[in-house]
Parts: sequence; C-alpha cells; structure tokens
Amino acid sequence: MTSSTSRGFTLVELMITIAVLAIGSALAYPSFTGVMRSNRVPTTTNSFIAAFNLARSEAIRSKRGGGVCPSRDGASCEGSDWNVGFMAFEDVDFNGSFSAGDRVLRYFEGNDAMQLSAQPGAGQPAGAGGIEQVAFDRSGRVIAAVQFNVQVKDCAAGQDYRRVLNVRRTGQARMEKEVCQ
Repeated sequence: MTSSTSRGFTLVELMITIAVLAIGSALAYPSFTGVMRSNRVPTTTNSFIAAFNLARSEAIRSKRGGGVCPSRDGASCEGSDWNVGFMAFEDVDFNGSFSAGDRVLRYFEGNDAMQLSAQPGAGQPAGAGGIEQVAFDRSGRVIAAVQFNVQVKDCAAGQDYRRVLNVRRTGQARMEKEVCQ
C-alpha cells in the first residue's frame, strides 16, 4: 500500500486565515491612522527647525546671511503660504531676501495634511500680510522674530496635534506642544 500525504492548505483553513487577517486589520486601522496623524506634526516641526538651523549656521559660517521662505518648487520664494513647502537659502548678496545668485541649501516639500501659519513674534508689529521669510544676518540673528503654528488640518479641539515654533531674535528656534483650538 502506498501512503499519500497531501501538502498545502485546505479551503477551510485558507478561509479561516483570511478571516482572522481581515478582523485584525480592521481593528488595527483606526489606531494606525492616529499614529500617522500624530507623527506628521513632529516631522513637519523638525523640518522647520532643520531649515532654520541650516540657514542660521550657513549665515554664520559664510558671514553673508541666510533665510527660510515658502517655496512651491525649491527654486524661488513664493508669497506667504508656508503650506506649499519651504526652502533654506544662503543670502550671497546679503540683501535680506532670496534673489538671483543666492544659493538654495535645501528644499522641504509641503504636506497637504498639515496646516502651517506664521505671524510676527512677541514684540513685533503685526503686518498686513503673512510672513514671507525668516532672514538671518551674518551673526545668526533673526531680522524679525516669528511664531509658527504647525498642526494637522482636521485637528479637533483638545487633541495634542499642534506645535508652536518661536524663532527668537537671537536666531534660536524653540518648540512648544499645545492642544488644538
């Protein structure tokens, strides 16, 4: 007599495995979505801090100046909408803004799930438009203090998905955790 052993799974075993995976995925998805949302805020905040530190250190190193401004493509500064992305640059001609001949140090892409806004920092007069750039002089000091609000777009009141980033006159950036309003 020959003994035959079958290899593989039966249809019942395969269906049970698929059902268990489906139930596990359905339970994990809401938790994973929350993790993704909570990780977007520190990632964007860290990108801002990296851009400020890069522009500031380059301004000190080159003795020329530097800055950070909103940019859609990483080739030019565009208005005051920080949601499109932003770039750090070296101010080669030391005119306090990005112009022809200035060198782009790094470009940071925007994130559609985030809401970014900037206003003058403490002790600074409020202007008619938004903040169009943060400029550093050759000693690494900021021309005008700025405060950035970083939060997810669908942030509900009381959620911890908001950060306030203060760039002080000394050029240092400080971050504070806050709840959405």
